[in-house]
Amino acid sequence: MSDEEDLNAQRTRMMEIWHEYGRTFNSFVPEEQPFPDEWEPDLPGPDDKGRLSPQALKHWEQLFPTKEFLRQRYAEHHILEGPSLRFDCLVPKFQRRMHYRVAEDEYRTPQHIPVRDSHEWYDSALRIGIFRSEVGFSCRSMLCERRWCKLHRQNPQRISPVDIYSLIDLFEVCGLGQALSIVANGFGVKLQEFESGGGVPVKGYRYAVPKQAIYDLLARYPNMRHQHVDAFIREAADLIRSCPLVPWHGRMFDEERAFLSKKLVGNLFRIKSPAAKAYLWLLIQQEEAARNTKEAFGVTDSALAEALGVSKTTAATYREQLQEMRLVKAGVEKVGKIRQIRVERVNY
Repeated sequence: MSDEEDLNAQRTRMMEIWHEYGRTFNSFVPEEQPFPDEWEPDLPGPDDKGRLSPQALKHWEQLFPTKEFLRQRYAEHHILEGPSLRFDCLVPKFQRRMHYRVAEDEYRTPQHIPVRDSHEWYDSALRIGIFRSEVGFSCRSMLCERRWCKLHRQNPQRISPVDIYSLIDLFEVCGLGQALSIVANGFGVKLQEFESGGGVPVKGYRYAVPKQAIYDLLARYPNMRHQHVDAFIREAADLIRSCPLVPWHGRMFDEERAFLSKKLVGNLFRIKSPAAKAYLWLLIQQEEAARNTKEAFGVTDSALAEALGVSKTTAATYREQLQEMRLVKAGVEKVGKIRQIRVERVNY
């Protein structure tokens, strides 16, 4: 037997043991865990600063070091402590539990359906394995309703498997740049930055909220009084938090969705008055104006009153309250001989 034949025989035996491991510890079945198509993929060496390519830590030989890294980082959650390569999804440990599922009816109107965010969605949902010579992660949950998750089986934009960097970002919503730093520190190595795809730099994450859902919420509180404020704000917060967190940049706009920051929810609870309704409506209008860059954003008290179905005096009161909290900036506009106050900027 030649050296090459002997090496191939060893590799074949290695994969037989690998498949037996999967059967024994309920990690995968052989047909879902194929042979690496490249046993020794070409990896670039360290650069002149001694930094490795991020691809280096995805090599198939890094399977068990990656498993140990995750076990240590999430030790308090007791994952990957045994031989099994299945482990719990940690999304609910870092993110708010899901309260509503965003769906659409036959007329494409957003519907927000209460759900029971059960631990059964996440128990042993993920697995670590070797996919095309690289360490990766896939989801096996049949119950989870977080359909916007990049690993969800019913997500039309599903990415399966994801790598270690995307997994950290998926759990902690920290951004891929921060995930790269976390992994480098955990492995005790220096890593090069991800190669730029030439896109717009991501500035963080925001909730992608259907605009029509916001308008429907406002319509459910047509004659808002102080006794309605708590219920309105709780419903608004649940609606926003039920939507997916997506990477966001300053020129990211969508016809159907508004991108609302986490800080917005805190601001709603600060307002503690019917002006919260005005604040939410103004934010959507500001984003619409930014999307259509032909027009500068500006809303008069009269326009605000008409949109919310209140008097001009009430709209002015809302605007003054928001100004005092520095949530909006207003200026004076002169139209002919008439001077009118209008909101020029809404702050998060």
